[in-house]
Amino acid sequence: MLILIAAVAVLSITNIILAAKIALMRRAAREIAEEFADRLAGDTNTLLTVSCRDRAMRQLAGEINGNLKELRRQRRRYVQGDLELKSAVANISHDLRTPLTAVSSYLDLLDKEEKSEALERYLAIIKNRTECLKQLTEEFFQYSVITSPDMDAAIEPVAVNAVLEESILSFYAALGAKQITPDINITEKKIVRSLNREALSRVFSNLMSNAVKYSDGDLSIVLDDEGEITFSNSAPALSEVQVERLFDRFYTVENARRSTGLGLSIARFLVEQMGGSITAGYMGGRLSIRVRLPGDGR
Repeated sequence: MLILIAAVAVLSITNIILAAKIALMRRAAREIAEEFADRLAGDTNTLLTVSCRDRAMRQLAGEINGNLKELRRQRRRYVQGDLELKSAVANISHDLRTPLTAVSSYLDLLDKEEKSEALERYLAIIKNRTECLKQLTEEFFQYSVITSPDMDAAIEPVAVNAVLEESILSFYAALGAKQITPDINITEKKIVRSLNREALSRVFSNLMSNAVKYSDGDLSIVLDDEGEITFSNSAPALSEVQVERLFDRFYTVENARRSTGLGLSIARFLVEQMGGSITAGYMGGRLSIRVRLPGDGR
């Protein structure tokens, strides 16, 4: 009988010890999870710490700390490489501007000279290719400037309706050349948001430019009462895989000679920088790009 009582007592003590250990390990696991999330969210070199002295938990924290160190090293390498790429793009684009301007000027002078039909045709091809090169160079330069951490993005109350209308008007000639008559539905409600006006104008211009390039003859632009902007057009040649990659840097739907694939990437960068979101959807052969801006700024 005494042996049975002793066994029960030992078992009870063992259960208490195990329960306490499990509770301590659970607390340590919560600490590790919370600190890990905090380290990922913030830019800090602080490592994980745990109050529990359990060897397995301390080993786990140590392994996570080792991975965090490697992640930070890779992040610094990525950030440095990205900055170097943008700097190189800006410098190369800037250096190309001067000779391209000179070439364009000489081509304009040649255009005024008497020339044969064949020479006139060749000259037109050269001018066209030069303009394409100038456009691509300008896109690269603008991308490097816009994504620079030193860029000053002043925030002010902006009437979204007015900026959108101005952008549409600026593209009417290009739309007409592609025989596109846009279906425009802009709410009469004044939509005011705290944004950078120049950045918003750039976003709309890039979306309009994308529509002009790839639309299959139509374009719908909607600004609703909630301030959501939707650009949609027929694009039967697209696939869902291509739509998912539209905002990737340097991605183009086709090997377009007039585009770097930076237009939509710049639009996404600017929208997210202002606290909004931009998404693309594809259904029934129709591409829709939606822009959601941050809350009412009035």
